[in-house]
Amino acid sequence: MPNNRFNKKLWELGRKIEDELKPDIDSFFGCDFQRKDDIYDILDFWDEDNRKIVEVKGRNVSSTAWKETIITCGKISEGLMEIEKGWEVYIFFVFTDKTMYLKLDPNDCDFNIKRTGTRYIPHYLIPIDRLTDFERGSSDEGED
Repeated sequence: MPNNRFNKKLWELGRKIEDELKPDIDSFFGCDFQRKDDIYDILDFWDEDNRKIVEVKGRNVSSTAWKETIITCGKISEGLMEIEKGWEVYIFFVFTDKTMYLKLDPNDCDFNIKRTGTRYIPHYLIPIDRLTDFERGSSDEGED
């Protein structure tokens, strides 16, 4: 039977990774990202003025450990719904060796699905070669 309890330790680690990345994404996009106060929000950072959303996923492996990285299907679905409302959505993966990102594109998100994780829920398999390297400390604008 899956464990449905909230994993506070894992949540705190994820929050630390997000907080460490925030100044870099603020600078990169020219935004002032904010998070909502609900710990169960599906997506991490929002900038209302620039209509950009960033989701951050920490990884405890290098970017070369696997050919794919995973993200819950719900996060992609939520991102696609926000794109329909006029937002841009970016997903950042913080690996042990570097940070990479994907600009979510509703016309190019036919990822394979696998049930995995603590609760055996569906996850998309995002090919590493589809991700863009992110230079920490960058001040360039995000891609259009």
